Amino acid sequence: MSVYEGFAFFYSIGTYTQYSHRMAELLPQILEKYQAKPKTILDLACGEGTFAILMSQKGHQVTGVDNSESMLRIASERAEREQTQVEFLNADMRSLTFDRQFDLITCWFDSLNYLLELPDLEQTFQGVSKSLKNDGLFIFDINTIYGLAVNWQRHPAYVEQDTPDIFVVHQPSYDYERNLATMRITGFMRDQEGWFRIDEVHTERGYPLEDIQTALKKANLVEIACLGSVAELGPPTPDSSRVWFVAQKKA
Repeated sequence: MSVYEGFAFFYSIGTYTQYSHRMAELLPQILEKYQAKPKTILDLACGEGTFAILMSQKGHQVTGVDNSESMLRIASERAEREQTQVEFLNADMRSLTFDRQFDLITCWFDSLNYLLELPDLEQTFQGVSKSLKNDGLFIFDINTIYGLAVNWQRHPAYVEQDTPDIFVVHQPSYDYERNLATMRITGFMRDQEGWFRIDEVHTERGYPLEDIQTALKKANLVEIACLGSVAELGPPTPDSSRVWFVAQKKA
């Protein structure tokens, strides 16, 4: 089973979506700082649609792309329930092909860490550049090597969700030779017939900041900011678990 298939429903009703709410809350101050007023947004790895729907409700024209059909099904159903217009597309962010361009492209919640080889990251950035209008912004976050190798590994296992109907356990590990972090997710959910179980293995790679910056340059994306705190808009520190980049396409 591919990632975010069996796990999709657990994700959609758990604490995971809080991050998307937080990004939707903080994005306006980032846009204001860099004098951006986007009308059209492309949200890469949009998942179950929380961020895309919130942006649509704020008046933006939003397209969401994800590689998980299960996530997109949940996203479409949610948008319909909330009577929100969002275009959701099943696609791989390494091979973006649009006949139009966007004012803003976003990619949240360490989705880019799922690209395990540098050429995949470079290819994604190239697709972003082609899909972005001149002077448009690309804003994304990514887990750092420190975040994956140190912070992820603080506990051999921990409970992520625990309710009368849902129980989810995370078990992290790290391959220091290949610089890959693995999160084994085991989830239990109760339905009318009893309990059922899902198991998924999620693998992420941390990239040196220099590799990310070089990949952006190759794609004609100019780094405007690298942030260690998106709330305070401050620079990263050596122990930053996650960083946020703001890049702009130049003509």
